[in-house]
Amino acid sequence: MPATSAAWRRRADVPRSVRGRPVGRRTVCVYAIVANRGAPTSLRVAGQRFRIVREGAIGAVVNDDARRLAPTPLNLRRYDRVVRELAERFPAMIPARFGTLMAQDELTFTLSSRRAVLAGVLRRVRSRVQMTIRVMPIGSPLSAPHEGQPPIPTTGRDYLIARARAAAAARAVPGFEPVREAVSRWVRDERVEHQAGVSSVYHLIPRASVTAYRAALRTSAAAANVTTIVSGPWPPYAFASPD
Repeated sequence: MPATSAAWRRRADVPRSVRGRPVGRRTVCVYAIVANRGAPTSLRVAGQRFRIVREGAIGAVVNDDARRLAPTPLNLRRYDRVVRELAERFPAMIPARFGTLMAQDELTFTLSSRRAVLAGVLRRVRSRVQMTIRVMPIGSPLSAPHEGQPPIPTTGRDYLIARARAAAAARAVPGFEPVREAVSRWVRDERVEHQAGVSSVYHLIPRASVTAYRAALRTSAAAANVTTIVSGPWPPYAFASPD
């Protein structure tokens, strides 16, 4: 299961009067942010009872069982089952990080203060799913030539150019460009991570396009002689943050 993001929750946004956890305050476990229009007040998912904390046009799906759970394989599978069922029920849904515990008044404040940002993310992920591609390294990894530190930008133009180059470098995956081009018609957003020589590419695509996307990816990867491991569709775990 891909890692999740809690970027929608910024602790610095919460007033000091809300940050403490006095005895008796209601604490909830947050599973997802959803579009509130037409959402029920409570629902049962994967054998558990949930309710929706509402704030305008958005809401948070919460469970009142606020025990702190260890990230064991069993608990992670249970969490993923709940998130998957929520993704089936709600066309627009942002998964919360596993084990997110918040005081309910803190949660309400966060929903209110970040309403516009969360609404934008919900619009982006509506009716879309995440596909995850692990790209295996080609041959032995080679050390990049040492070019020293890049020059410090001295103008706004230099700064923008430096940022663009850094973003391009972060997206670079050896041998993957033909595959990226072959599936680009379905990709609405992309995230790339690099770890231990393996690149993980996350694509946000329309739910209805999964079969066509898989076929194009498989064909193009074989033609480019790129070894990939594809999984999904997933809920949009990698796209829970606005950037």
